[in-house]
Amino acid sequence: MSYGQEFTFKFDNSLKIIQNGQTLVNPFVGGLNAPQFSTCKLDNDGVEDLVVFDRTANKVYTFLASKDNTGKYFWQYSPQYENAFPLIQNWILLRDYNRDGKKDIFTYTSSGIKVYQNLSTTNLSFKLVADPVYSTGYSGKLNLYVSSSDIPSITDVDNDGDDDIVVFDPSGNFASFHKNYSIENYKNANVLEFKRVGDCWGGFLKEHYEDMVFNQPCGENPQPLQNPFPSKSSAKVLHSGNSMLMLDLNGDGLKDVLYGHVTQNRVASMINTGTNNQAKFNSGNYNYPDVYPVNFPVFPAIYYEDLDFDGVKDLIASPNGPDNALQTVDYQNSVWFYKNKGKDDKPDFSFIQKNLLQNTMVDVGENAAPVFADIDGDGDQDLLVGNAGNRGDAGYRASIYLFENKGNNTFELTNSDFLGINKNLQLFDVKPFVTDMNADGIEDFGFISNSFTGVNIRYFPNKAPKEKAFDLKLSEGVILPQVQFLSNGDFPLFFDLNKDGLNDLIIGKASGRLEYHKNTGTAKNPNYILENEEFGGIDFNYVAGGNSLAIADLNGDGKEELITGNRSGYLKVYKNITEQNQKKFVADSTNIFDDFNGKNASIQIGGGLNVAIADLNNDKIPDVMIGTNTGGLKWLKNTSKFIITANEESINFTIFPNPTNRYVYIKNPIVGDYDLFDITGRRIFAQKNSQTNQEISFDLSTQNDGIYILKISADGILKKTEKIILKK
Repeated sequence: MSYGQEFTFKFDNSLKIIQNGQTLVNPFVGGLNAPQFSTCKLDNDGVEDLVVFDRTANKVYTFLASKDNTGKYFWQYSPQYENAFPLIQNWILLRDYNRDGKKDIFTYTSSGIKVYQNLSTTNLSFKLVADPVYSTGYSGKLNLYVSSSDIPSITDVDNDGDDDIVVFDPSGNFASFHKNYSIENYKNANVLEFKRVGDCWGGFLKEHYEDMVFNQPCGENPQPLQNPFPSKSSAKVLHSGNSMLMLDLNGDGLKDVLYGHVTQNRVASMINTGTNNQAKFNSGNYNYPDVYPVNFPVFPAIYYEDLDFDGVKDLIASPNGPDNALQTVDYQNSVWFYKNKGKDDKPDFSFIQKNLLQNTMVDVGENAAPVFADIDGDGDQDLLVGNAGNRGDAGYRASIYLFENKGNNTFELTNSDFLGINKNLQLFDVKPFVTDMNADGIEDFGFISNSFTGVNIRYFPNKAPKEKAFDLKLSEGVILPQVQFLSNGDFPLFFDLNKDGLNDLIIGKASGRLEYHKNTGTAKNPNYILENEEFGGIDFNYVAGGNSLAIADLNGDGKEELITGNRSGYLKVYKNITEQNQKKFVADSTNIFDDFNGKNASIQIGGGLNVAIADLNNDKIPDVMIGTNTGGLKWLKNTSKFIITANEESINFTIFPNPTNRYVYIKNPIVGDYDLFDITGRRIFAQKNSQTNQEISFDLSTQNDGIYILKISADGILKKTEKIILKK
């Protein structure tokens, strides 16, 4: 069974986001946590563009060098080029190894390096040419080892016209020089032929960071090097983690070294006092640059590219970890930019900012979780975004950001601590939701969150009348006590799955499973009982799991779809969820339009997706806002074919809540007359509607408890009769 390619989406930038009084240039990049930087010509204008790979999301982001109205260059997010890149893991460096003017890809493969040659002509194109890269060493030709945690240095170390590779050995204690013999053996740089030279490189050894031992005899021929830092146990010594950048720091024509270590928050520099063919280091500076040195809580990495369009390469520093170790890294300010006021081969770095590119996009830190609601009661949908947390004076705490809908597809950040949860509660990984939790016919606000006491779901009763600004108090939060075995990363969805008038609870588990908790209580006092821990046949998947959930009618046929986003960064849609086999869901082959290739494709959106739904352009089909684990947002326009519902189908409406204590809503009604009678037959309310898919509501606050009769008719023909129970 397959639904084919029924639901389609397209990346959209029509929404404007205003933050700190400025309209963001790149609002929907998706955030940056541990980014890596390389330049590459993506289009055909001859100008170097920007390729950013984020280790946290395992995703490539592409930016064009574009000009504004004044002719000044800026980085314009252009996701269409991302689809030209192969799947990247851990790290990427773009280098023109064959000197044809086009940057090639060097990236991680299992315990080594693989290379994609840039074959671009009209369009950007790469071809795998080496997997892995080999180097001749102690035992003949072996894969050139690079730890998955490391960033190697790939540059022309000996200035002979081809790119060499310097990388730390498996112990992480000394550097190995793999000389490229392409020029020597073939008179051109087209061949990737490497040979390890010497026991070590540069005459230095280390174990951690500031424990450098200099003037070591590295030798001319590779021999097994004795480790001066023996393990204190018989266990195998694990690689520690190093990042390396080589450049000429003092203009003497020799490659010097900048490096970071997994245990340190700083970057060290070493000046090369040797020769092109025999590097030598005698001392280290462990706080680089001298003025405003790099300072990340753990494992910085450094990159050297021209990012301010002045023709001179600049220094960029960012974290190199796959996640936020001990919640110490400020992921809203994790791209430190040092402008080079000197030359490429004799730089003079001046610190400029801590949030390069991040200040052009929505970036709430990590684990952005959006939801839409008319918070201010002005008739349009505002945007709220929860996050995992940011470290402040009171420690690491989550927040909810409120972006008010100002009309004309414009949202403005007006509150970075909605409800004051950051100030008053020590919570992490807040994922908000909006639903009627207490059966009063008015949407309430709530969230799932983690804390030192565990994971729970809580909501805040909305005391405002319907269609007025939310009236919420932090002190009135209600924790749902009966939901057991919640874990960090779970995502709740309240939805009347069995159409009994009661909201059930579906949970996308961090483990990848989908759980169905049936509401066996009442609308006002729910009681959720776990009925199926592998709902829809969706069970454990720790790699791609962690499903976020949303329910919406995506094509206007009056039937709800289940929309999920997973940890690996892919969107799925399960069509007509209440009509699917509850033991084995079948996903639509959901596709996003690939602008680069001109066709729909399965596209990785980011990492750790959190899904929210809203129809902001009034085209009757909702679009999708997605939060990512890198703290940003993606906006997808729904381009699915809209199904015009015929009259005989449109009577599949839902009446809720029933019983009620005030409001009654009729969802997906027909065009016709809606009359409410009391038990004596007296008409107490009457409404008409002019089009399908409108919501009809009745306010029974002035009526007495009892039974009422709803009659729905069209063209004088009775279509539906329903008994309504009012119990205040």
